Amino acid sequence: MSALLRSALLIAAGAQAQPPPPSPADIEREVLENVRNQPLGDGTVADLALPEEFLRRVADRIVRSSFEERYRIVVEDEKAPAPEPAKIQARTTWIALLAAAAALLAVGWAAIARRKGADLR
Repeated sequence: MSALLRSALLIAAGAQAQPPPPSPADIEREVLENVRNQPLGDGTVADLALPEEFLRRVADRIVRSSFEERYRIVVEDEKAPAPEPAKIQARTTWIALLAAAAALLAVGWAAIARRKGADLR
């Protein structure tokens, strides 16, 4: 029992020890640094001395792309096509056929039971 309690306390302590998620500014700073440090020929992208606004746009697009890959946003299409009538009719047909088969089995079983009952008299 004490081992179970000790394990629960260790798990709880581990959950509390996790660092908070990075802020958007921290993420942008990290992506900008990574973009600048990308190798390009004999140097890096930083050697091109690109405008800061351009680098921020590139970083923003990288962050957005990463977010969409990891957490794909699914939006219901308002103009989604209705189910095809042929599929609905096929389902209805199968349900009707199964119900008819079950009814025939029930009637046949009742008829057999009556004959056995008539034979016993």
